[in-house]
Amino acid sequence: MGVREGLYRVEYHTVHGTGTGVLYATGGKLRGGNSAFAFVGNYNDRVDGIQVKISTLRHNPDPDIKSLFGTDRITLMLKGTENGDMVDFEGEALQMPGVHFKAVLTLIAD
Repeated sequence: MGVREGLYRVEYHTVHGTGTGVLYATGGKLRGGNSAFAFVGNYNDRVDGIQVKISTLRHNPDPDIKSLFGTDRITLMLKGTENGDMVDFEGEALQMPGVHFKAVLTLIAD
């Protein structure tokens, strides 16, 4: 089925820590963020899974809020699987090869 259009809660993990935010999926686009970063990207539903390319951009200069990758601008390449109202993603940042990234999107509203 793939990504349903709507608002999602996103929980993400790397070896450096965890975080949460929101993402809105519509028409192949992903838009969202958290208290420090905007998330902007695209998704594509394919036969072999959901492919995502998404980038971060810091919008809050608060130095106490750290990036999980140690840099404010990253681009993640992810592959996902839909599971009801949830989508599981795995991948890595282009700028940090070898640092595994996992995310779970949970549909909040359509």
